[in-house]
Amino acid sequence: EEKLASLGAKPWKPKPSQETLPVFRVRDLALQPYRGTQRDVSWLQFTGSVQLRLPLQGERWEGVSEHDFEVRVRENELSVRCLTHDSGDELDNLSGTLKKEVDPKACWFALERDVEDPSGKQRVLVIDLAKKAAGKAWTGDKIFTETLFKRKSFAWQANQTLINQENDGWLTLKPGRRSDVQDPFTVSRGWLCAELEQGQTHDLVQFRIVLDQKKLNEALEKVPFYSVFGADCSQRFFKLFIRGDESSPILLGELGGRVVPSLTLLELTTFTREVPGHRIAGTMETLPCLDVTLAKSQESLGQWEELLHADEDVLNQPQGSLEEFEEQVMRAKRDPSPDREDWTPDDWADEQKEKADAAFKDGCYRDAIVYYTRALRHTPLNEKLLSNRSAAYIKICRYQLALEDADKALQIQPRWSKAYFRKGQALRGLRRFEDAITAFRDGQALDRSNPEWEREVQRTKDAE
Repeated sequence: EEKLASLGAKPWKPKPSQETLPVFRVRDLALQPYRGTQRDVSWLQFTGSVQLRLPLQGERWEGVSEHDFEVRVRENELSVRCLTHDSGDELDNLSGTLKKEVDPKACWFALERDVEDPSGKQRVLVIDLAKKAAGKAWTGDKIFTETLFKRKSFAWQANQTLINQENDGWLTLKPGRRSDVQDPFTVSRGWLCAELEQGQTHDLVQFRIVLDQKKLNEALEKVPFYSVFGADCSQRFFKLFIRGDESSPILLGELGGRVVPSLTLLELTTFTREVPGHRIAGTMETLPCLDVTLAKSQESLGQWEELLHADEDVLNQPQGSLEEFEEQVMRAKRDPSPDREDWTPDDWADEQKEKADAAFKDGCYRDAIVYYTRALRHTPLNEKLLSNRSAAYIKICRYQLALEDADKALQIQPRWSKAYFRKGQALRGLRRFEDAITAFRDGQALDRSNPEWEREVQRTKDAE
């Protein structure tokens, strides 16, 4: 993992075209109040910074670049102007006395494609103000302190310098977003990320990454807690990663519908649950986790069949930016593999089943579940796939999901003994011992020559 992180790998050399969707980049954890508007400027608040975003609309901004802007900042004040275009009073909304102090040396600005613009042609001026007191919220709905007069320095004579910036605390920012390459490597995803849970509501998509407490503590010795994770999100694609290890993303794929990228939230928190498979029922544990929330766009509200289509083979290869990944996906859709054009659903399912069986054999049960799930999308009434996925769920102590798959398999093939075997194992994991014994007896009635049934019944009685 460390080797992959050191590569800074970008497997696709061509620069992403303008056909790719604009990307919203999150490099910090959300802090309330998270968003607001002042002087026609929208702002987002994170644990370590406040980000100002001004869409540049209209013909006046055609051809403008980052280098055409002068952005100056000092501890309690911001000044923005355009050196080449007549901005009217539009940029005045970005200038003024700040509500709280910032660290000028850690601030940056950039001109980026506007994620709110479906065409991807409109741009937004982004100014990231690093808080001097990270972790403390800027309360209320204002970033600037409103005053009767806007104070500006001026020269008394035409040949006099306006202000000595160094002596007055002003710093002129260099254009461009801070590069991810500057992030130090802290920990690999394989060590830090223990489990993935996902769910959805009518208007939200949610991912929960359960974390290893020991490895998280080690990472926090190297960087602040709000600098561990990062995410990139467009309307259709999503990437989640550990900062410093961007080439080995935690999640990467195409979403099952469209989202509003600018509403992406990352929250580092804890949750409490019952310990799966513990011999003492009711034993609880509290674990750290990263909660990721994506807001569905208006046209994608409702239930999605799949939240994120992610290929394990892709995740296990060094990755570049989200735009590069999107371009590769788009290219593959335009140029499908010719040797698969005549494939039937069974062919597609068999391909995924082979990967699943190999993963199960290697003890990679979560990967096996992913591949069995993909196979079931092509052949949803395949009782063998359901039984195999049930077995994989049992291996990771997800007994309720294992039971659901076993029941579905029995609905398709009621006289299949192996499905009763899976059902019995799942019920035993749920500590429903009598029901488990009944399931084993039902299976035994269909397969009387197999001595394994009696052994399973005895194991269940011993566990009771």
